[in-house]
This record gives sequence, C-alpha cells and structure tokens, in this order.
Amino acid sequence: METKQKERIRRLMELLKKTDRIHLKEAARMLEVSVMTIRRDFSQEEEPLPLALLGGYIVMVNKPAASQPVAPVRPHHRDDMPIAILAAGLVSENDLVFFDNGPEMPLVVSMIPDEISFTGICYSHQVFMALNAKPNATVMLCGGTYRAKSDAFYDASNPTILDSLNPRKVFISASGVHEHFGVSWFNPDDLPIKRKAMEHGIRKILLARYALFDEVAPASIAPLSGFDVLISDRPLPAEYPACCRNGFVKVLTPESGSE
Repeated sequence: METKQKERIRRLMELLKKTDRIHLKEAARMLEVSVMTIRRDFSQEEEPLPLALLGGYIVMVNKPAASQPVAPVRPHHRDDMPIAILAAGLVSENDLVFFDNGPEMPLVVSMIPDEISFTGICYSHQVFMALNAKPNATVMLCGGTYRAKSDAFYDASNPTILDSLNPRKVFISASGVHEHFGVSWFNPDDLPIKRKAMEHGIRKILLARYALFDEVAPASIAPLSGFDVLISDRPLPAEYPACCRNGFVKVLTPESGSE
C-alpha cells in the first residue's frame, strides 16, 4: 500500500516530467502540505531518490528525454549536483560545447533543458550516451581506441575534431585544485585532449568540488588563472577567492547564483 510520503514523491516526479524544477513553496502549495513536510519526505526516505532538493528548488536527477533511451550514468559525488545545475545553466542555444571525462559530466548534460539546441563534443562513452539522449543535441565524438578503464576514446597520433573547431564553452573536470600546483587530474592519458580543448576553447570553465581544493593529482592541467570560470558546490576556501580575483577567474557557487 502506498504511503502518503511515497504518494507525494510520486506526484512530484510526475510534475517534474513537465518542467526542469519546482520551487519548494510551489510544490508545497500544489501538494497541499507544508514546506517542512516535503523536507521531511526527503530526509526520511531510506532509498536513493530520483529527486534532489537544492537551493529551495526540487529537481529531477537524470531526467530522461522524451521518447529517448535513458543514458546510463557513472556514479557521481552528491556534491556534484549543484555544480551540474550551475554548469548546465551556462549552455545557450546553438552553443558548441566541449564536455570532459569527469563523472559529473553526464549529470551536467542531463540538467541542460531539453528545448535547447546545442552541439556537444566529447571523448567519453558515458558523456556521449548522455548527449545522445538529449532530443535537440548534436553529438561529436572524438574517435580513437576505446579504453574501458577510462571509459574514453584516445588517438594521440592523429588529428581530432578539436583541431579545427573552437568550442564556445569548455567544461573541464579536476581531481585537485592547489594555489601553487594549479589544477590537476588523476589520469595522464586525458591530458592531451583536455589541453587541446582549452587551447581552442573560447571560454574555459572548471568544475571542482570544495573537497578537491588543496589537493594535488599526478597530472597537471593548467594554472587556476588559465580558466575563465570556476564552479564549485560551496564558497571557496579562504585563500582562493583572492587567487581567483587576481587571475580574473569568475567564481560561481549556489550562494553566488548563476550568471
């Protein structure tokens, strides 16, 4: 028998099939309950929910496109959700966008409104699947040899589509951000395509969780000042706001809002 709590969750899921997000107060009004009741529904649910409560809004996690197969998504950290929402908000109509190989990238793609037409460049199989599920996205996959460990395609000896394209936005994943050692990544195999995307990209956007600051991974991508925008899930640690200002890096967090 369906409990009232599960009924409310089900009704919210139905509502979110028609829109990208619902304000918490509006959801409470439509369900004829208090805001606190909905908050309790989220906190007391034992099983993982396909919904998330973020910044006063309820959003669908991995919302499937209509009449399209649901793209399988690699596990991502819970703190990636606010980053994904802010990053997806930067994608505009007719944009050419490069998506890196981080586990948060399919989530970013899933948060882009279905009505936006854009072209996505990627080299990750999972990111390709997520882009392919968007009804108005054109997908460009950098070819090469597939390596299951990295879930990506590599071909260092031949030109790629990035050699002749200039993405308007380049989303780059990080494993560490350090004031002295810059932005780094765990897998050296990804460095050539990351750097090429940054070389050709018009606007370089770094996605980095708060927990990754002061960490240093084996492969160095670029100094922090090499990026135009930094998106994180929380306000940055003490020394980094000044570092970003000095490097002319715009910082976006849920507290600062989107552009």
